[in-house]
Amino acid sequence: MTKRAAVKAQPTYDVAISFLAQDEATARALYEELEAAGLKIFFFPRRQEELAGTNGMESMRAPFLSARVNVVLFRHPWGDTPWTRVEDAAISERCFKDGWSSLMFVQLDKVSHLPKWLPATHIRFGLADYGLSQLVGAIKLRVQENGGEIRPLDALGKAKLVKSEADYLQDRDRLMRDGAWILSVHNSIKGMLGQIGELAKKLKAEHEIDVAFGCQDRMGVLRTGFVSVGIGWKQPIFNYLGDYEGDECYLRVAEFSGLLALPGENRWYLEAPKVQKEWKFKADLARDRTLVWRLKGKNEEIPAARLADRIVQIFLDLVSRANRGKVEPPRI
Repeated sequence: MTKRAAVKAQPTYDVAISFLAQDEATARALYEELEAAGLKIFFFPRRQEELAGTNGMESMRAPFLSARVNVVLFRHPWGDTPWTRVEDAAISERCFKDGWSSLMFVQLDKVSHLPKWLPATHIRFGLADYGLSQLVGAIKLRVQENGGEIRPLDALGKAKLVKSEADYLQDRDRLMRDGAWILSVHNSIKGMLGQIGELAKKLKAEHEIDVAFGCQDRMGVLRTGFVSVGIGWKQPIFNYLGDYEGDECYLRVAEFSGLLALPGENRWYLEAPKVQKEWKFKADLARDRTLVWRLKGKNEEIPAARLADRIVQIFLDLVSRANRGKVEPPRI
């Protein structure tokens, strides 16, 4: 009698998400986006840090031992709390047994020490660098590579999306008027200007581009040769980050032919610098309730951690055009 090959059971879940309680908003946003694509998701909110004992928690291993893709939203102390310690063990066991294609390792910060079992060669996804939408796309691709299927959205799935969007819009409207959130945006702008200053030093030291940069509060200037980029925050209403009666709230990035004065610098002009192009970056709330910047007129969402790099690229593009004679220099 001929033996038949055993049929491999299909995974109960396409994706299992492991996260700390403090990162539940990110995990929930990820869950909602992936579920809308017809994927079966293991997403179990709980207060991990307050739980003790392992009897009931052992049952939490099963999803991570069989899901097509395990997503780890990592920052310290992931792997050291009661819940995540069990999930850590299950996920690493799965990787050692079946390989690393089932793991999507997402770094939520750049300072936490990585697990010792994670190979240095394994690709890590930096959420601050690429944002939630790109993470969703990367997970979908990994699911498909592991035999999963992205299914059409049905009516019930659409209803969940509509409810999720309504909750998001309510939170967005509230935070745009929240003093603590507004202060965090202001601080993010100041931090971004500091990052531009560091990039300017590297342009000068490593690529011999004679860049001058200065900043004060929420404004800054980059310049070299006969071109400049000015950066400034415009907020018509002190306690609101939205637009009001035609007045827009945005971070203005403007390209100039001519040398702008650095903050605190006295400079006389025989001919005022001329604006070549203007960019408007508007502060917004991502679905995971983190700060993102949206470039007006373009379908571009920029995580806060990448805004400095994006602005320096605008500056370098201006420098390149000037070098090729595509920017008219000042007459004097």
